[in-house]
Formats: sequence, C-alpha cells, structure tokens
Amino acid sequence: MKKTLAAWGSEHFVATFKQEVSALSVDDLLLQQALTVGSYATTDNLKVMINQYKEMSDSYIVNAGIFFTSMIGGCNCADDPTPQDSYAEYCELCFIIDKTQGETSIMLTN
Repeated sequence: MKKTLAAWGSEHFVATFKQEVSALSVDDLLLQQALTVGSYATTDNLKVMINQYKEMSDSYIVNAGIFFTSMIGGCNCADDPTPQDSYAEYCELCFIIDKTQGETSIMLTN
C-alpha cells in the first residue's frame, strides 16, 4: 500500500487508503474467511470504513470495517429454481503497513 504510505498524515490519507483497499481482491482481503451468511464472497458494493489508525515505531496500523456482499450459489443448471441472492456482510480487518516499503499485512480481527 505504497500510496497509503505516501499519504499518511495528509488530508488525502483516508481517500487513498479506501481506494487502495477497494482495488484488492477477495483473497487479499480475506473476505471468504469472514463470511457469516453466504458461501461465496464478492467485492461488489465494497465499502471501507476506517475505525482507528495509529503510528508505531516501524509501521502504521489501520483498523477498518469492510462492508461487502456474499452469494449462495445454486448448481447453475438451466432449470435450477434457486436464485443467486446477494447478502450484506461485514468484517473488521487490521492493516499493518511497513513504514519503509509500504508492504502490508492484513489480519481478520472479528
């Protein structure tokens, strides 16, 4: 998250962080592991909310709430009566951003 690292402390930090997080994949964001309703996570309608952020000696830590959608898929047969509904999901992630290179570790916190 090099852009977020560069924006730390500026008025563009929040927007930059949200933009970089929104560009990450389901796997990068650990959304599949965070499911509570559906069986398949998507980044459709992904929203990012920063809950807290702080500076440490060698890293920046950002705790964020992630709103995303999930689906329960049927067999995808032509005559399958089960619609693929989407469900609202939420999880909290901790982003640990290395101060020197912007490399980021992401952990599921709830």
